[in-house]
Amino acid sequence: MKKVQRKLAFAAVLVILAVLLPQNAMADETQKVRDFPGFQGSGTTFQGPVEGSFSSDCWEDEEEDDDDDGPGSYSYERGWRYSPGGWWFQYSNGTWPSNGWKYIDGRWYRFDQGGHMQTGWYTDQNGYRYYLNPVDDGTLGSMRIGWQIIKGKAYYFNTKSDGYLGKLLVDTVTPDGYQVGPDGALK
Repeated sequence: MKKVQRKLAFAAVLVILAVLLPQNAMADETQKVRDFPGFQGSGTTFQGPVEGSFSSDCWEDEEEDDDDDGPGSYSYERGWRYSPGGWWFQYSNGTWPSNGWKYIDGRWYRFDQGGHMQTGWYTDQNGYRYYLNPVDDGTLGSMRIGWQIIKGKAYYFNTKSDGYLGKLLVDTVTPDGYQVGPDGALK
């Protein structure tokens, strides 16, 4: 009886999520799981606080012998997935990052409210601008730092891990001695 109640509760939660949050990223067993976002690039993993690729049980069973079927035996493959809303990242416990920055496999990514990775220009609540790679080259969506050429103009993004990594420098002199204007472009 307890198994049936748990299965019904799980099904009810899935129905509610599907109805109330259709724009959010959600696991789909038919989706291909990738190590890096994008269809073209294979990416490279860097050294740092990297979470390993693995699967684990995302449900805690009260009874040790109750893992033969149902929610207690289900786990998720960690990695990047694609949905009509865009690329999103799923942890092995079934959750995903949303509305913030997340460091994944050596790179910083920004996620929207629905859990989808953002690309292109991003302006935070303080007005600081960042650039998230929009090109599918193995680093799609990752924060760009240092000198970047964007639509024919050169911009410099902070390279120091001082709480402002990736922030566009504006109306100042870059660490290597070049002047950038109020829009951040090289003068």
